[in-house]
Amino acid sequence: MNYESFSLAPMLIGLSGGLALFLHGMTMMSNAMRAMAGSRLKTIMAGLAGNRLSALLTGIVVTAIVQSSSVTSVIAIGFVSAGVLTLGQALVVIMGAAVGSTVTAQIIAFDISNLAFLLVAIGFGLSLWKARRIPSLVGTVILGLGVLFIGLSMMSGFMAPLRTYQPFLDLMASMTNPLLGILIGAIFTAIVQSSSATLGVIIALAAQGLIPLEAGIALVFGANIGTTITGLLATIGQPRAALHAAIGLVTFKVLMVLIWLPLIGLLEQITRTVSPSADGLALAEQLAYEVPRQVANVHLIVNVSTVLILLPFTNLLAALIVRVIGQGPQPQGHDAMAPELNPVLFEMPPLAIDAARREVLHLGERVGDLFDAAVPAILDGQHASIDQLHVREQLIDRHHAAIVGFIEKVLQPELAPDICRTAVDLVEAADYLESIGDLVDKEMIPLYRRHLERGTEMSPQARERLRTLAEAVGQEFRRALCAVAEGDHELARTVLETKSQVRSLERAAFEFPVEPQSIDGPQRMLPTALERELTESLRRAYSLVRRFVRVGTGLLRSDMEKVVEQEGG
Repeated sequence: MNYESFSLAPMLIGLSGGLALFLHGMTMMSNAMRAMAGSRLKTIMAGLAGNRLSALLTGIVVTAIVQSSSVTSVIAIGFVSAGVLTLGQALVVIMGAAVGSTVTAQIIAFDISNLAFLLVAIGFGLSLWKARRIPSLVGTVILGLGVLFIGLSMMSGFMAPLRTYQPFLDLMASMTNPLLGILIGAIFTAIVQSSSATLGVIIALAAQGLIPLEAGIALVFGANIGTTITGLLATIGQPRAALHAAIGLVTFKVLMVLIWLPLIGLLEQITRTVSPSADGLALAEQLAYEVPRQVANVHLIVNVSTVLILLPFTNLLAALIVRVIGQGPQPQGHDAMAPELNPVLFEMPPLAIDAARREVLHLGERVGDLFDAAVPAILDGQHASIDQLHVREQLIDRHHAAIVGFIEKVLQPELAPDICRTAVDLVEAADYLESIGDLVDKEMIPLYRRHLERGTEMSPQARERLRTLAEAVGQEFRRALCAVAEGDHELARTVLETKSQVRSLERAAFEFPVEPQSIDGPQRMLPTALERELTESLRRAYSLVRRFVRVGTGLLRSDMEKVVEQEGG
């Protein structure tokens, strides 16, 4: 053959376009399936903290939904850095992701390219049915599947000239040395950051009879190692715990290859036994028929068997990784302020919103501590303590900004309505908490300083009445935090029902009693401006607590929906 007539550029362009369609189809399927799962993903991921079996199943199911073991692994890494998972639990989830990824390989190994355009037509038609959300999303999944197979068919078609391109055939022949195939597969996967894409290319090559099973096995090994680059990249800027999880991912994949590399001959025999054969065909046609399914089966056998071998040793492996890598410095300052808000959770909006809820509660604890410290400092004239309150309130402002910024990035038009409503409620709840902090810093403390300069004094009786009122407000604030944490409507209602008692304490602090006083002392018939204004500040704080508990528990939205239903009825 005259190799000069071999046109490499058109083939590479076609291959790139086919790969782009393949990845786009996977992304469409992934996004639609995640949207269908919606808030149920939170229930699925709740299995993470359970035993090994539940964590393994969680990894499998989530990977089947998001169509990417890399995404599931990165989420597990993020959970470790946020303290939601232990390293041992994360390793089990990563193993489950490896098993879940075999589903994608099995799907793309089926030769249904003739039905690809039909899938696109059906999927597109259903996706236009916007009035019904679930059928529309199912249509998008079907459409994505069709686009995936069109991309796979394009890659296979544009690779057909390689059948007679001797340099490429020599390269495939050289992959009888598995280390070369592992290297090529790892590099390609690291570049495209998708082992599924690498498997797609391998299967497209196999569909043209261009690679034998031996080369396919080596490339599958390389794809498994190359996919770890995504997890390693996810550790950038993360605590040492995230690095532990990423090293666990790399260790698992490397052990997978090390276990099976000496057993390639046995793996070939097992794969040929369980895969369909096409004896009697010409060599190229036989390879084209057999190898795509064999490659998918190799991926399945290797991943599942390695998981079964290593699963009992996950805690031991986790301890070894921590011992070798070290604990590292603990996050301080801004890094420690909102550990739940990990960007990797953007891939799973329900889990991101759950993390935001936990951070709202952390913010509430900070605000509660500020409030509890501020009122005694003001009433008792603790100047040194008051000077520190402003610094604490600035931390609250940064924490609030981090929560709101995180939720803004999570919110996307395609999110399920219930997730969007919860996100909006959390932002409003965080706003009320930040307003309480502002009330302390920008109203109560300046009020104290202003009257300190004027020499205003509070009577012991007024000081005790204000202390009682502040303690009551603080107590209801803590109960409100508990109600939001547990989503407890009944507890939220008990907080709201304390309005009359708190109002009584307000009146007792504000309405100065007419009492016999010593003739020698100053005659006071009215509370001082400091007492009146401080009472008013505490009243506003309690009002913000009531708003916080109503919106934070969803009670406000629930009550509004009931009113709408009654009016509709």
